[in-house]
Amino acid sequence: MYHHFVENPESCNDVTTTAERFRSDLQWLRDNGYTFLLPQDLVYGATLPDKGIMVTIDDGYASCYHTAFPILQELEAKAVISLIVSGQESGDPGFLSWDMCREMVDSGLVEFGSHTFDLHRYDETYHTYGIQRRPGETQEDYNSRVLPGLQQSVDTIQKELGQEVLFFAYPHGKTEPWADEFLRTHFSVTVTTQVVPASLSEGFYALPRYNINTTNSPACYLPEG
Repeated sequence: MYHHFVENPESCNDVTTTAERFRSDLQWLRDNGYTFLLPQDLVYGATLPDKGIMVTIDDGYASCYHTAFPILQELEAKAVISLIVSGQESGDPGFLSWDMCREMVDSGLVEFGSHTFDLHRYDETYHTYGIQRRPGETQEDYNSRVLPGLQQSVDTIQKELGQEVLFFAYPHGKTEPWADEFLRTHFSVTVTTQVVPASLSEGFYALPRYNINTTNSPACYLPEG
């Protein structure tokens, strides 16, 4: 799991990494026999490789295009990017534009998923994250507040990119049982931020991930050779 990419190591925090480190991470994975997978490979692939790896990038910052994408091209690596779709719709230059997304899709190296339309936040009033239900909220009120935004994210990505949306990353990694039926109906793969090994034998929902930054590399978690 990656988020944002910078050139200066002094600008890094727990959810940023440098271009140099990202290249080094991908090269290490390639050198150690890992095969880069996209959600479509999990869902539609006939046979998965013994050492498959999915590189996931959350939020959809513009650095995915300016910094990460050239490295993916250089090393012929693949990644799935989960978009906070309001960033594209608002034209915020800090986020990917739809034209950038289309170029990456056309490369065959990048697939796009949902990170909600605009629910990636901490609610200070109710002390909840992302799509979590609020204390005292009814199922009807929850559905009215949350599900339209999830649907809007799917519809907008499909309209702009002409690509089926298979992948959903929970905002802040926080799951919510009240959203399970919707998510299982609309997505084939969902991921959290829980830091444990993933077991595909239990399906493709609520898969854990390893957060990678300048402190933690893939080599911290995965076997060599």
